Amino acid sequence: MAENDIYNNKERYEKFISKLEEYLKESIKDHRRKYWIKNKDNLIYFRQLHKFFESKDNSYIRRLRLFRTLLMVSHVTNKDFSHCNREDMNNILAFSHKVNKSPKSKEDFVKDLKYLWKTLFPVKDKEGNIEDGKCPSSVSHLKAKQDKSKEKARNDRLTFEEYEKLVNYFNNNSKMQFLITLIVESLGRPQEVLYTKISNIYDKEDYATILVSEHGKEGTKELWCIDSYPYLKKYLIDHPYANYEDSYLFISNGKKDIQLKPKNASKMLKQACKKLEINKNITLYSLKRNGVTWALLRGDSEVEIMHRAGWSSTKQLQTYNLSERNDSLKKQLAKKGLLKDTKENSNYKNLFPETKECICGHMNGFSEKHCFKCKRILDRTKVMKKQEAKNEIFSMFFDKDFIRSKLKEFKEDPKKIEKLVSVLETLRD
Repeated sequence: MAENDIYNNKERYEKFISKLEEYLKESIKDHRRKYWIKNKDNLIYFRQLHKFFESKDNSYIRRLRLFRTLLMVSHVTNKDFSHCNREDMNNILAFSHKVNKSPKSKEDFVKDLKYLWKTLFPVKDKEGNIEDGKCPSSVSHLKAKQDKSKEKARNDRLTFEEYEKLVNYFNNNSKMQFLITLIVESLGRPQEVLYTKISNIYDKEDYATILVSEHGKEGTKELWCIDSYPYLKKYLIDHPYANYEDSYLFISNGKKDIQLKPKNASKMLKQACKKLEINKNITLYSLKRNGVTWALLRGDSEVEIMHRAGWSSTKQLQTYNLSERNDSLKKQLAKKGLLKDTKENSNYKNLFPETKECICGHMNGFSEKHCFKCKRILDRTKVMKKQEAKNEIFSMFFDKDFIRSKLKEFKEDPKKIEKLVSVLETLRD
């Protein structure tokens, strides 16, 4: 039996089926429902499909998508579906173009429409046997492939600088920090990541793997947690149920048996982007797309990315890749040392976060400015400058003439001793 998902599509599907009769009524203008079934004889096809889905055990999200497609068709035409010809299908497709704007959504609509018609009105041979793979003549002429030149670029690609700002924004929310960095690194799907539990974590001391055994589209797999490992350790300190194996890893409302929902996490991301003035539509899936894009530009092979994401092939790669032709050019220039050192080009020199090791030995996340354990500055440049200043001052104390002059000054003005102490304190670890 198909399982419910984190988006609660099972409940939505069951609600849709229970209220099929209501779709025969014309919807009110202010009502959320846009479409209704104009020919009551078509209601039988919805029921027929319901039985078919039950026998096939399709996922609830796919069932809903197919039903929404059929509902749109039943809204456009007054005919019984079985009497629709090529001209009717052309009219239906023309209407769908007003709703589906992107090439991908247009392709999906045609694929779903052809699948529905093959299911409801299968082509049969002279003996009455169903000919698998054949489309009814009314839809056989429809082409799923769309003109890619009309596709608009997604508005959810982050620069590395924006990504770092986003992680820093949640400095007081270790749960969101870990969620963001884990998805970017592991390329996990929001549903499978948010269904993980404390018991799924396998801590290897320097890194961790998180087992996905339920609700994973690709089956059982492991999420890699290497660069995001410091954020995991930080989050487990704050997690109120870190010692309870049955607790969800990403909890909601402080309850161990309720996991964070993608909708709520994406809402927090949008609010963060608004405050940071990042004018981009960032969701949890955007983080996965950015992770794939950066991995490609960094030079990871398609097979490496496939293994990390848990895919069975590299075909899915282009679904998530946000890179463009100009990115490849700049990456080549960066490799050869020909890329100018500008703020715009910095994204091509540091394409993936790396952990920062403090001199105390603690591993910190890439966005941290101070060591989480000992609070030392992690910026190597600042550390070096501080050390140079410290060495210069200490060398003065081995200069006899300097000591004599200072003792004379302190005798004349005791307040200078306090000033010297304050300077030394600023240089102290």
